[in-house]
Amino acid sequence: MKLSLSGRLVESADGPIVSNREFLDLAGRFGYDAVDLRVSQLSPATSASELSALRAALADNGLAVFEGAYAGDLAQAGGEEAFAEFAALLADLGAEGVRMSGDLAALKRAARLAEPHGVRVLYQMHTGGPFETIASAAEALAEIDEPAFGVMPEPANLLLAREPFGEDMFAPLAGHILGVHVQTLEVRPDAPDALTLADGTRVRYARVPYEANAQIDFATFFAALRRAGFDGTVNELEPCPGPADLADTVRRAADFLRPLIA
Repeated sequence: MKLSLSGRLVESADGPIVSNREFLDLAGRFGYDAVDLRVSQLSPATSASELSALRAALADNGLAVFEGAYAGDLAQAGGEEAFAEFAALLADLGAEGVRMSGDLAALKRAARLAEPHGVRVLYQMHTGGPFETIASAAEALAEIDEPAFGVMPEPANLLLAREPFGEDMFAPLAGHILGVHVQTLEVRPDAPDALTLADGTRVRYARVPYEANAQIDFATFFAALRRAGFDGTVNELEPCPGPADLADTVRRAADFLRPLIA
């Protein structure tokens, strides 16, 4: 498996806290193989000069692009054309896929638009929707039924969704796992943050360091991915810790995840 660093790590409410060059230098410094570019880092509005600088920084650090995020709406006038152009841009950057939201019909249409460009539509499994659990994700995949569409399991959201971890947990998704997202949360009833599950249950959670997480069985999670035939890109998805803790967060995540994906 390959290790990717998400631009979420440098994304604040006011935009990225470092430049694209600084973000890519950070990923290269700590041995990541690829990056996940957020809308604030790459979009249809990115200028030619910005793209040129991005390509140079990727090359200088030996980094691939795992995925880019698309925030447009296919249903808007020109929406499908704009999406196809962005898919072509990602393909030109060598990206594996484009991440987007939307209902199942929109995801199906996006996959058809992306396929001629050689990129795929990637959807992170998350609480509160049709991809909340492995069983519901398998049903959604069957409904979309497009080769250029796949899911990205994420262990923290599976924990919140009360999904049991076991070495055969991903068998229903085999062949449809096109990437993996990883972050580190624990369920804590007294925590201030909460998410709502598809059945209306509120689950409270707290962020903890990877090495301190006593609730997510990361070893079984990755063993199950291998058993299901996955050997692709694992994207580290922790949110922005602030400038003072940025390099340490990147290093500690890489140190924890690299042995698991080796």
